[in-house]
Amino acid sequence: MGKRIKYMDYKKAKNQGLAIGSGEIESSHRHVIQKRLKISGAWWKVENANALMRVARANGYWEGYWKEKKAA
Repeated sequence: MGKRIKYMDYKKAKNQGLAIGSGEIESSHRHVIQKRLKISGAWWKVENANALMRVARANGYWEGYWKEKKAA
């Protein structure tokens, strides 16, 4: 991130009327991951699956997933 800190001037972007993108990214990551997981015949490496689980935990979806599983 240090190399791209100049691109993270959110106040300047908002003043210029630009979207900072967090809402769009947050809503689209579920779609992209779901689409990738459902590809017929797709192969997964353990380290890639672990990265997806870290994303789910970081975004707060991990706990909700397991609560739904227990309730079913």
